[in-house]
Amino acid sequence: MTPKERVMTALMRGQPDQVPWVENEVEEQLQIRIMGGRTDYTPGELCRALGMDGFGYHFPTGSAGSASQALQTSKSIKEAFYFPKKITIDFVPPWIADMGVEPGGRTYVKRGLLVDRDSLKLFDEFLPDPDHPARYEQVAKWIEQYREDYAVYARIRLGTASTIESIGLDVFSLMMFDAPDLVKEIHRRFSEWTVRVIENLNKLDLDFYWANDDHADTKMPWVNMEMYEEFFKPYQKMVADAIRKPWAFHSDGNIFPILDGLVSLGMNAIHPIQPAAMDIARMKREYGPKGGLIGNIDLDYTLTLGTPEEVDKEVKERIEVAGQGGGYIISSANSLTDYCKTENVWAMSKAVKKYGKY
Repeated sequence: MTPKERVMTALMRGQPDQVPWVENEVEEQLQIRIMGGRTDYTPGELCRALGMDGFGYHFPTGSAGSASQALQTSKSIKEAFYFPKKITIDFVPPWIADMGVEPGGRTYVKRGLLVDRDSLKLFDEFLPDPDHPARYEQVAKWIEQYREDYAVYARIRLGTASTIESIGLDVFSLMMFDAPDLVKEIHRRFSEWTVRVIENLNKLDLDFYWANDDHADTKMPWVNMEMYEEFFKPYQKMVADAIRKPWAFHSDGNIFPILDGLVSLGMNAIHPIQPAAMDIARMKREYGPKGGLIGNIDLDYTLTLGTPEEVDKEVKERIEVAGQGGGYIISSANSLTDYCKTENVWAMSKAVKKYGKY
């Protein structure tokens, strides 16, 4: 099988020739370390080096990112969306928030800005035109140039993470009671923006979508099922109904309490099944007959603080549990971050090849 065939078979709950490996993201500094300091490699070269089967994040394209670039991007959001200077297949809206940036270039939300009805005007200031053709034309060229025989995905949001981060989790929690109609209006606007993006992406030669919308921490979701059905699902369903390709859903944390509501959206796979929050054996047993599983290689300890031997052991165990009968794509339990040990990423690469054959 080709890497693309392997991934698409697993997404459709089938059994490919071996367990595929796809990451939600491989951060740029780690990519560069993997490639021996190079920044001019193609997505295919990175996939071949590690033995991965697909890509859809971003690449240095000749130069490493910097903190100053991250700040500049935050000041020219629309220009960066329409005319990206680096290979990227991300189609997520910017946070409508006061952003900070760490010395290495990693950005973070200081505080959300959508806190009252007057702040709704910020949608016009922050959100790019989802129908502007430049980004889609460029991505179409990159797909044609770099896809080779790999699965290529676009990263999107259903609108939920954008809503929570652009309000702030603490304020969001209060607003569900104090201003429920405003919360719904904010979510609707983010979801409608993504629907228009999806309508354009459906025309591109992409293989699947990866929707990233955190709903939970390691203990529990930030809403109960009743709140999920009222505040999230109607707007998420708008996006899901627009999708014309297979898709995977991402949320960190324990989503078991709202899983029945989530899976009714019709995604093909759930990611990342964070070990500190969710048991993959239970997921395989209860959700496996309905959809595929992606992830569960621990980022909190194994890939970042553990040893190569511990990585090897964990990969072997996960494939034995989740890989049975197919429908499993191995991946970290979030993404391969810059702070992963390089030797542990190489250990994961070797272990996937060693234990992944059916």
